[in-house]
Amino acid sequence: MKSEITSLDLYYLVKEFQSLVGARVDKVYEQSEDKKEFLFVFHKSGSGKSMLRIKLPSFAYITEFKQIFPENPPGFCTFLRKHIGGAKIKEIRQHGFERILELVFDTKEGESILICELFSKGNMILVDEKLKIRGLLESQNWQSRTIRGGVVYEYPPAQVNTPMLSETEFSEIIKHSNKDLLVKTLAIDFGLGGIYSEELCLRAKLDKNEKKVDSSGIKKLFPALKQMIDEKKKPNKLGDDFFPFETMNPEKKEIVFFESFNKALDSELSDKTSTLSEQNKIKEQKTKQNKTAVVLEKQKERLAELEQSVVENQKKGELIYEHYTEIKELLDKINFDRKKLSWEDLKKKYKDNKLIKEIDEKNGLLKLEL
Repeated sequence: MKSEITSLDLYYLVKEFQSLVGARVDKVYEQSEDKKEFLFVFHKSGSGKSMLRIKLPSFAYITEFKQIFPENPPGFCTFLRKHIGGAKIKEIRQHGFERILELVFDTKEGESILICELFSKGNMILVDEKLKIRGLLESQNWQSRTIRGGVVYEYPPAQVNTPMLSETEFSEIIKHSNKDLLVKTLAIDFGLGGIYSEELCLRAKLDKNEKKVDSSGIKKLFPALKQMIDEKKKPNKLGDDFFPFETMNPEKKEIVFFESFNKALDSELSDKTSTLSEQNKIKEQKTKQNKTAVVLEKQKERLAELEQSVVENQKKGELIYEHYTEIKELLDKINFDRKKLSWEDLKKKYKDNKLIKEIDEKNGLLKLEL
C-alpha cells in the first residue's frame, strides 16, 4: 500500500483536479496540528459540492467522505478561512515534476497561491502573487532555504522535470548518474519512485538491476517513459497499490478498476465516517424521535382514556336523565332530613333505599346505583 503519492501520481491527480477550477471555497477544516490534515469544501455552479482532502506530507485527493474535525479549528485553519474563504480557484497545478501542489485563488486581496509541500515533513504556505509568505502552517529551516512568515517563498532545489525531457536530455542524465542500479537512477534522478521505475523497466524489457544501459537501452526506455507519462487513464487497485493507469502486472495480481484515480485513493484512504457535528445531529434527532414517540404513545393512551370516559359519562348522563325525577325527589328528602338528623341516623333511615349505594359523610357525597 502506498504510504505517499509520487510525483507521477500527483501529475495524474492534477489532471483530475481541473474539475475544481472555477469553484469557490465554501469551508476549510483542519485536524489537530500533529495530524496535518485539511479538508477544503468547494462549491461550483452547476456541479455542486466537492471536497479536497490534503494529508501532509503524504496525499492529496478529491474525496466523497467528510472526516471528523474539531469544532474549534486550529489557528492556521482560521487564517485560511479568513483569507481564501469564498475565493474562486483560478488554477491548480503541479510545480515542475515535484511533489508540490499549488492552488491559485482569486481573492479580494488579489491573487493568492496555496502551496502544499507533499514531501519530507510536509507544509502548507499561503503566498501572494509575488510569492511573499502571508501565512504558513509551520516555519521550517533547511540547508538550502528557510520558510517563515513575511519572507519570499523559496522552492526546494529544482529537480528534473521528467515529462518535459527530450531524449537527449534523458540520455545525458542516465549517462552521468552516480547510482549503482538502473532502477535507482530512474527512481531518484527522474523522480519516478520505486514502483514506477520498476514498471518502466518492465515496459522497456530491461533488467532493473543493470548498472548501466547503452544507447539501445535508452532507445527502449525513453519511448516507454513517454508512453507511461501520457498513458490513457485506467485507474485501478492492483494488490495493495493504486495506479492511474494499467500496469504490466507480471504476478497476475487481482485488479479492480475505478472511475477516477481520486476515487481509487478515496476508497482506501478515507475514513468513511461522518463528522462529529453530524454524529451529534443524528444523536439529537434520534433523541427527539424517541421523546416524540414517548409523548405520542402517552397521548394515544390519554386519548383512549378520554374516549372511554366520554362513553361512560354519556351513559351516566343518560341514566341520570332517565331517573331525573326520582333522583331529585331523593336529594330533596335527604337535604331536608340532614337538617334534623345526624349522619348516623340518616344512614339508618335510608339503608333500605335501592337507589342509595353509599353515604359518604366525610366528603359529603351521595353515591347512587341506577
